[in-house]
Amino acid sequence: MSATESRLPSMMDTSDLETLGDAYLESSLACGHSVATVAYRRVYLRQLRAWLKIRGIEEVRTVTPTMLANYVKYLSTRQTTYLQRVARKLSARTVATEVSVVRSFFAWVTACKVLQVNPAEELSAGRGTPSLPRAVLTVAQAQALMSAPGHDGVGLRDRAILETLYSTGLRRAELCNLDCYDVDVVKGLVMVRQGKGRRDRIVPIGRRAIEAVRVYTKEIRTFLVRNRKEPALFLAISTGCRLKLKTLNSVVGKHAERAGIAQHVMPITLRHTCATHLLQGGADVRDVQAILGHVCIETTQIYTRVTTEDLVAVHQRSHPRDRPRRAVYEERR
Repeated sequence: MSATESRLPSMMDTSDLETLGDAYLESSLACGHSVATVAYRRVYLRQLRAWLKIRGIEEVRTVTPTMLANYVKYLSTRQTTYLQRVARKLSARTVATEVSVVRSFFAWVTACKVLQVNPAEELSAGRGTPSLPRAVLTVAQAQALMSAPGHDGVGLRDRAILETLYSTGLRRAELCNLDCYDVDVVKGLVMVRQGKGRRDRIVPIGRRAIEAVRVYTKEIRTFLVRNRKEPALFLAISTGCRLKLKTLNSVVGKHAERAGIAQHVMPITLRHTCATHLLQGGADVRDVQAILGHVCIETTQIYTRVTTEDLVAVHQRSHPRDRPRRAVYEERR
């Protein structure tokens, strides 16, 4: 019997949005969804409940398709300052993710027989063009960022973090979850355990990142760790325990400012930058897909759009019919 089926009798007795939302999240965990997935579902459902409550709706039986369609319109115009300096509209991808959670929740409620008809069955966020990564560093900016940390203990740790992010394209949670034995400095490989979708993968890591990690583990980590059984590779300075996501954000942002980079830089910026620079360097999109851990090639192909302007410039410099007349003349001589 599935987790959903086991809750059917008790769920039929309530129509309260908050109660059903908690049960849905509990069921999601029981069905094998990650803690991170359930966490963002909780945020999105809380936002939906708040929007409905303002309109006097606190029970699922009074939610209509029109209400949910109006909620999607609200999401499309809503602005947020989350992880950015100025308020911006939610991206098409974020809106689509929020709508997906709403659809999933009401499908679950309907399966629990609280509702006879699913009000979100026809709900759609539209089919907008996938948005380009908002920030991709140039090669010069990336090099400046890698050079920003100092040579003290904190600096050596931070350089190892930055080099690893840029070299591997890991998600921030994947980097924080790395254990010491996950990095093979001899073979130049990183084992990503339980990445997005709870999928494992092996990712190559470059020599400069390897050297930064080697120096950090040999000279700094030994003095940071407080519990000798602590497996985490990257440790917080204050606690000697595994690095937190919030601390990682601060590390990247601090050194980006120190490097003189005007744009807001986050760990995901280095993931976008890694993918873009690999493609610009001639890597096959399928190889980049494997490195990033994307299930669908379409997700990786978003980065190919970033490099279009570079390809045009290369074509103009290289094609005999497009090169400046003087360059062709010099070649013929």
